[in-house]
Amino acid sequence: MKHNIVTFIALTTIVVTSVIFMETDFMWIVMGTLGLIYLGITAYGSYQIQANYFFTSIHKGKKKAVSLTFDDGPDPEFTPRILAVLKEKKVKATFFVIGKKAEKYPELLRQIDEEGHTIANHSYSHHVLIAFFSTARLTKDLARCNEVIHAAIGKTPTLFRPPFGVTNPRYPKALRENGLTSVGWSLRSMDTQAKNKYRLIDNIISGLKGSDIILLHDRMEVTATSLEDIIEHIYSRRLSIEPLPAAINKEAYVKV
Repeated sequence: MKHNIVTFIALTTIVVTSVIFMETDFMWIVMGTLGLIYLGITAYGSYQIQANYFFTSIHKGKKKAVSLTFDDGPDPEFTPRILAVLKEKKVKATFFVIGKKAEKYPELLRQIDEEGHTIANHSYSHHVLIAFFSTARLTKDLARCNEVIHAAIGKTPTLFRPPFGVTNPRYPKALRENGLTSVGWSLRSMDTQAKNKYRLIDNIISGLKGSDIILLHDRMEVTATSLEDIIEHIYSRRLSIEPLPAAINKEAYVKV
């Protein structure tokens, strides 16, 4: 893992530097600077899932096709609207659901599944401080989300996306314990910040490439309103839209 390599280099550099500057007035300045650089790199790695700093996530498909993914649902108002557009356009997507919401709206999970879409794990709590959970607590949180999904559709997901895209060194064990593969994204739609559908569409189309995994949210009105146009713009680029499991060549659920 990059984190281990960076930590080893940082510690080695600090030790060597302390010896070199031990007899000077600059030792603590140099040591402090190195420490800040290390903390900065670690913070960047934590908040940039594409950096694969603590573990490797999948960020792009293996085909020249686009995959649509939706986080933070299910939402009783906007998820059905999104499903209606996907059904009309004959497009399959992946929904990274929050367990506590899925527990509240199991009928939406069943609808997602029955209409041929993939359901994946986005943690049970989606807690704002989940990045600071202990390994045991994080493992239980992910397991509980899987349990909720299984109770609703009779399938246990194998795909996971970290809440907020924030990672830490406790995730690898939690993922292994739950048989999960981490999936990030290559194109962030910024739909949680887009003020209107035109801004959202431009955010996607301006950076769109084949094999992109697009991050969207099925709790946003602007996303539901824009989805039909987004799909048409993707097709206008002569790109197909593939289900995420097919695009990354991974099974969506545990085989029984």
